[in-house]
Amino acid sequence: MPDMKRRAMTSAHASEVKTSGHINEQHFAELIGGQVNRGSHKDKKDVIDKQHRSHSVKAGTWWQVFLYSRERLLTNTIFQGIGSVADLMVACIDAYPEQYSNYLSNKIEAKRRLQPAMRSLLEELSQPKILGAFLNKALFDGGNADFLSVYLGPAKDNKETKEFNIYYKDDVVDALLSNIELRNSKARKNNEMDDQKVTFRSNLQRKNIGEIEDRHDSSGHYREMKFRLNAHGVVHILNSHINTRQRLSTQIIAFGRAIRMLNYKL
Repeated sequence: MPDMKRRAMTSAHASEVKTSGHINEQHFAELIGGQVNRGSHKDKKDVIDKQHRSHSVKAGTWWQVFLYSRERLLTNTIFQGIGSVADLMVACIDAYPEQYSNYLSNKIEAKRRLQPAMRSLLEELSQPKILGAFLNKALFDGGNADFLSVYLGPAKDNKETKEFNIYYKDDVVDALLSNIELRNSKARKNNEMDDQKVTFRSNLQRKNIGEIEDRHDSSGHYREMKFRLNAHGVVHILNSHINTRQRLSTQIIAFGRAIRMLNYKL
């Protein structure tokens, strides 16, 4: 019964987040004279502008960049082409027993099996070319989206109060590569273990701004790989790394290469 209640609460929260995200995309589309992409958004094309360029639109404090099942990792051709990343993520998933009840009966054993897989994933992602390709895939679906467009606030805020920053995909990847150091997580409490995640540490801010981990918090979300990033941490890196910016309207600011690419007037 407790697990059913947890699943219901998680489902309700996920639905609320999804609805808020759609509202934010609509607000951004209206501000730039574009259109919301009515597709599945798996390709990160949330909004299409009047130049037919695509924007991955984000809001809120934490962005769930992806949540992938074992099957999706095995069948996604782009991920399969990024070194051994997909296979190592599958190895992380396979550290857990197939049945959630078996995990609950012996959590320590699963966490011990996870450690070498997470260490190998860290080693693979620490290669600059691999990490760059991974970030491009995760944030822009391998280049299907052209821009990252961010509102640093709750997605449900009123449209009139929102100010969006627009960054070109290559600028985003370059900035993160130059400022991020990957590490394995370390235990902070008695019931925790080392090497359960790959963390993204900002050298500029001297703190973690993201992580890759197995999701195993309920039977409804079990044996999945999750990648999330902190919005303020990412934007701080981008704004520190990209020197040029231009206000396209009272609520839209373009940065770096996005300035000359977005030559429409708002």
